Amino acid sequence: MIDTLNDAQREAVRYLDGPCLVIAGAGSGKTRVITRKIVHLIESGVTPRAIAAITFTNKAAQEMAVRLKVLVSLR
Repeated sequence: MIDTLNDAQREAVRYLDGPCLVIAGAGSGKTRVITRKIVHLIESGVTPRAIAAITFTNKAAQEMAVRLKVLVSLR
């Protein structure tokens, strides 16, 4: 799941010691990181109701939801 991520992205996905803010430019893989982080949190025992993922646009939120459905169904 994280094999295609670079070192900084993998670090953000694996970070579990509190809130994690991901800030990066367009096309840098933010949605990929956030969706994989959510899956990692769920696999680590965090209830989905305790996870908040915030985006700046409805388009990004919809894309994140679609990607999460795919990733979670593969687990």
